[in-house]
Parts: sequence; C-alpha cells; structure tokens
Amino acid sequence: MSLAVTELTESELLELRKSDAWLPSEATRRCLVEGIPGPETLPCLQASDVAMGAALGPNNAQDPIRSLLARCYNSESKADNQRLVITADMVSQDLDGLMQLLKEHWYHAALVLTHRLLTSYGHGFDKVGQTSARLTPLTAQLWLLRLSLLKRTQQYALMNQELEAFGTLDYPDVYYEHAPHLYPGRKGSMVPFALRLLYAEAPRFIERQSEALDRLYFLAAVVARLISNLENGYTEDGSVVCPNENYQKTSLVLWRHRECRIYSCCLSIYLVANDYPSAIETVYRMISRLEPFGEHHFLYGVLGRIYLKFGDLESAERMFEKALEGSPADAPSTRSQRSMYSAMLLIADGRFNEAKRLFREVFDSDPSNVAAANNLAVCSLYLGQLEEGISLLELLTTPKPPVLGSPQPTPPLLPLHDSIVSNLAVLYEVESDRAASRKLHLLERLASVPGERLHARAFKLPLT
Repeated sequence: MSLAVTELTESELLELRKSDAWLPSEATRRCLVEGIPGPETLPCLQASDVAMGAALGPNNAQDPIRSLLARCYNSESKADNQRLVITADMVSQDLDGLMQLLKEHWYHAALVLTHRLLTSYGHGFDKVGQTSARLTPLTAQLWLLRLSLLKRTQQYALMNQELEAFGTLDYPDVYYEHAPHLYPGRKGSMVPFALRLLYAEAPRFIERQSEALDRLYFLAAVVARLISNLENGYTEDGSVVCPNENYQKTSLVLWRHRECRIYSCCLSIYLVANDYPSAIETVYRMISRLEPFGEHHFLYGVLGRIYLKFGDLESAERMFEKALEGSPADAPSTRSQRSMYSAMLLIADGRFNEAKRLFREVFDSDPSNVAAANNLAVCSLYLGQLEEGISLLELLTTPKPPVLGSPQPTPPLLPLHDSIVSNLAVLYEVESDRAASRKLHLLERLASVPGERLHARAFKLPLT
C-alpha cells in the first residue's frame, strides 16, 4: 500500500517536486497566491462512450481482430470460435484488474474498465450532462491511462473530445498549492507531464497539425523556463534555491529529456508533412539538449535517414558515421548498426542485391530486428524474389505450436509489428489474385495470439 500524503518524508516530497513541477499562467498564479478559487477543471466521459460501454457484450465486439474476423466470415459464432477475447467483466473491477488487462494487451477491455473506474469516481455524465467530480492525483493518472489507450486504439476524435473538458490544463485546482490542506508539502501540478504532452499533440491526429505545433512549442517554452531556473541554481518554479547539487543535476536531466520528448512529437509532424528543413532543425535542437549527457549519437542516425528521404546520400553517409562515433568497433551492436546504415545507402543507390545481403546478415544475427526483416522483404520485392520475401514474413507471423501443458500458444518468433503484417499483405497483393484469401489466412493465424498487438488496418482487408 502506498503512503498517504501526510506520511511522505522530506526527501520523497523533493523527488515528487521534480516530476510534478510546472509553471502556471500569471492569472492562475495570482489565484494560487491570493487563495481565489478560480475556474474548475471538471473532466468527464463522453456520452457516446457511455453508450459504447453499455453495448459491449460477453464476446466484446470491440476487439478489432475479432470484429474483422466476424466481418470476413459474416458469422459471429465462427469468429468466437477462432478468437478468444478477454473482456473487462473477466477481471477484478479495480486497478489490479486494469493492470492485468494492460499487461496482457487487451486495450479495448482496459478502456471499458477505465470508463467504469472513472465513473465510480464521479467523472461520468449525470442526468443533466454535467460532472461534479474534481481532479485528484489518482484520477489524473487514470485519465492519462484512458486517453493513452484512446490514442493506442486510434480513437482520435473521442480522445480530443475528452481532452477538451480539461480546458488548458491550467486552472488553479490542478495545482497542489490550491489545496494545501489535502496535499501538505506538495508542490506543482497533479496533471502528469505525459498528459500535458498528449494534450499538446492530440490535434495532429485529427488533421490539425498547426494547432498541435502551437501547443507543443508553448509546452517547450514553459519547459525552457523551468530549465533556466534550474541552471541558475533555483528550483523548477524559481521560488527557492535548489536544496542541493544532486537535486539540480537530476532534475535537469529529467527536464532535458522531457524537452526532447516534445521536440520528438514536433519531428513526427514535420516528417509526415515532408517538411525536411524543419525536421532537420528539430533534430539538431534535440542533439544540443542531449549532447551534455552523451546520449545524442543515435540522433545523427535519424538525420541520416532524413537526408536519404530527399536523396542526399553524401550527407546521409556523413551522419551515419557520426552516429557510430564513440561506439566500440567490435561490439555486435555496432557491427549490426553499421551494416544497417550501409544497406540503407545501397538501397538509395539502387543496389538491392548488396543491400539484401547486409540485411540478411543483420537478421540472421538478430531475428528480433524488425527493420532488418522488413527491409529484407522490400529488397526481395524489388529483385522480383517475391516468394523469398513472403516466406520470411510468414515465418515471422506464424506462432509456434503450443508448449505441452500450456493453454495458449507461445508468442511468434519476433514481437508482432504492424509493418511486418502490412508488408506481407502488400506482397500477397503483388504476388497473386488470391491475395484476399491469403490475407484472411494470415488474420486467422494471428487471431490465436492473445491480446491486441496489431491494428486491424495492417491486414489490408475491408474494415466496413
């Protein structure tokens, strides 16, 4: 059992202060200083989600793989025989049950349970469509989990709707100082940083990239102020001197990494938009933040792949070399990465046979390397060796036979990944006019793997 707030030691409060730190707007700061209540944060579940939760039966039609099977078979019972689905009703209706569903990758069932738990804490709609429950540290974490699950299951519209109820995440009641009698000694925001980041990037998933960038750069500006305070010897909010050198150092590491998470979201937006100049500038910004910790070298590999996208092989090769600087030359991981970089350059130069040989070497030494497997299949496609590419990807998407005495099949040879399944579906389409039946067999094969490890779209079968 976790300690109550009143039982936290001074050192524990200091550790929490690092991760909880945030800078309120001037208007909110005045409310906190003067004890003015201000607007309230009243997040609530959407009515449409209530209806969805009520509609779930024991077979859980919301499971994407089972739903796709039922559509292909035109039979609910046949889909049930093919796919065993775990539902929210099959676990304890508490945080332990939620953790069990997450551990086993049953994301839709976990969503249903977050709905039930948040409703029990007063975050559902009442008869007039309003919620009266205020945010607490526990419900803030539950909301983060629920919204992350909505992102994982690609329910982007609902995710954005539910985020709207949080306002700008800056009302006085999201800060511990608003209720010192409830949270003695606590400083900062009960809204986790990860929730602020999700709020900032959410609009990009509904085609509002500019709004997402505005939010992300606002977030980065606040983090920059926190970092500036730390660098000048003060705590994150600038109110007092850092208690010791170790506090300052560890907090700076934490916030530099969080700053890079923000820029990583920006980078994703620029790459989707093919805005390579902005993407390159963003990566260099990340490098400057991580270089003091010696954690920046992999970002030169990111730069190399960006240069490859618009055909600058010379710059790409230079970046790949910088990415390997400082790595032990004889280490297996270094040799593998060097081969991957060399193969990427060969593909860009149209030398698929040589690239294929290098990808094969990497894959043979590390069968868990998804990038090597995918690129090996791509090379096979360009070389007209479809059967070889198909055989490789089929091997990676075939669960091993169940171990004697085990009720469920063991996982596939390599962690399931949408790109593996999607590429195999494409190879089927290129290879023959029996693509639909082969993709259905692929779906049936992977339906035996428990949990929601793949998105249904990866199979490239009709979803409606």
